[in-house]
Amino acid sequence: MEHPTEEHGHSNAPQLDTHAAGGGEHVSSHEEESGEVIELSKYSKALLKSWEEGHTKPSLSSTKISVSQTVSFLAFLYEKMRNAIEFQEDNLIRKAAIERIIKRRMLLNENGRNIAELLIKELLWARYYENNTLGEEKIPEIQAIIDKYFFLRNEIASGRSGKEQEKIGQFMIEVLSCEIEENLSPNPRLEALTDYTYQILRPSVAPFDDDSLTRDIQVYIAVERTFAHSDDSLIRYHLLKLMLPEITQISWKEGEKILPRLFDIYEDIEKNLRFPFADKIRNFIRKQIPPFMILQDLFNQNPRTMSKILSDETKLKSKVDEACRKRYEETKDRLRRTGIRSFIYIILTKVVFAFILEIPYDLYIEKSISYIPIIINVIFPPALMAVIILSVTVPGDENTRKIFNLLKGIITVDPEDPDMIKKGIVLGKKLKPRSFAFTAMFSLIYLLTYLLSFGTIIYILTKLHFNPVSQTIFIFFVTLVTFFAFKVTSITGEYLVVDKDGPMAPIVDIFFLPVMRVGQWLSGEVLTKFNVFKFFFDFIIEMPLKAIVEVIDEWAHFVKLKKEEIV
Repeated sequence: MEHPTEEHGHSNAPQLDTHAAGGGEHVSSHEEESGEVIELSKYSKALLKSWEEGHTKPSLSSTKISVSQTVSFLAFLYEKMRNAIEFQEDNLIRKAAIERIIKRRMLLNENGRNIAELLIKELLWARYYENNTLGEEKIPEIQAIIDKYFFLRNEIASGRSGKEQEKIGQFMIEVLSCEIEENLSPNPRLEALTDYTYQILRPSVAPFDDDSLTRDIQVYIAVERTFAHSDDSLIRYHLLKLMLPEITQISWKEGEKILPRLFDIYEDIEKNLRFPFADKIRNFIRKQIPPFMILQDLFNQNPRTMSKILSDETKLKSKVDEACRKRYEETKDRLRRTGIRSFIYIILTKVVFAFILEIPYDLYIEKSISYIPIIINVIFPPALMAVIILSVTVPGDENTRKIFNLLKGIITVDPEDPDMIKKGIVLGKKLKPRSFAFTAMFSLIYLLTYLLSFGTIIYILTKLHFNPVSQTIFIFFVTLVTFFAFKVTSITGEYLVVDKDGPMAPIVDIFFLPVMRVGQWLSGEVLTKFNVFKFFFDFIIEMPLKAIVEVIDEWAHFVKLKKEEIV
């Protein structure tokens, strides 16, 4: 089995050629005078080479897929509303749409035969891709991907329990959706940057009980989560490519030769996603990510001159300062956009709860409507989110200076240096167990924080004459809002390397941590599985709407052909 290590020669990105001579342009003698020359590491030189070779070429097909712009607006509007009810990172929305479309198409076409053209048209209708940008050669390519994964699903799920078949089916749909998006929107430059980040950070975590392969996979997963903002389905797909590189090259007819290994690899991937120290590794890696994020910005903003910038200290310092200031400003806008999406999601869900539970309870049990609890329940949660978001500040100049110093070290360091490897932190060793007395005492204190936080909330609500249903709804939304606000405000932490916690932070955490933990549980275990809006949009609205859009689009195409016959 192949793992994401340089030694094994595979990674999510095109493998960085660390032996590339020179790594790109050299600074001239005149440019050297503008600042101290920085000697780049072989990894940085290889990144420059991969970046230069990783330019995505546009489709050269003379025949492009076209859809009606009339129906496109309708589908685009629907997708905007649909995406507002699901808390998704921007980079994951298109992949999630592909998965959703395939699942819907499967209801009438279980094995996905001949759905590629309809899938591509739906993506064009919703403007996930601009009209006339995808060539018709993509239809057989996408259909071949669909046929391959459906064949593999049927083969490895055969004879297993119903629950195992369901898990395997979900796994296949997820990686299928990821490969389709990669085919339609290849991004080798992001893959190269992700691979570079992984290669630099890998030695910073010591092997777990001398198990380097597990350490490598866990660091890779952490980099995917924190740097590339990948979700579990993308990580599954990337790990599948690492462990089974030929998966993207074969057709369903050649699927037999990978079947003996596929189920074991599937289990290995799922096991690694449930690794007991995964959270600790992710939290450690997250703190190392800010300079890599700024490095990514530098590459995106200066795609043709990065070799000169990285090799000149003065130019690098200027560009880092410029990139940081721009990113801090964009962070404010992103904070606002994400906050608005969360606000819409909460308001829509709140209105449903009010009409389904709160008002009927008042009418039929209490015999009268209590307006104050209803008003507070509607106003307080979004107001709380607004206050939390507005209280967030973006990093400043001190943060920028530290990012520059860290970045300068990153582009010159050799992660294979024995001194660097010795500095690797140890997360895999079992912690020395605390005494039973300390464990019991800390557990009791932690339980008391829950009682204190929720006891205070219930006491205040009782004084305001909230009935049990109103109290339950209030607590439900306050916990969700607090958790979503924490997720939203963590956006500013992506570029933060200077600790900004105030002296009151530990005290505030005592009250808010229990509320956030309950909100996290509700978000992950309740809303994800029992999202009424998702069911309503996906089955009540989307199926008939997309059928109507399809008919209108076909009619528009038919009329166009008839007009061409007249001409």
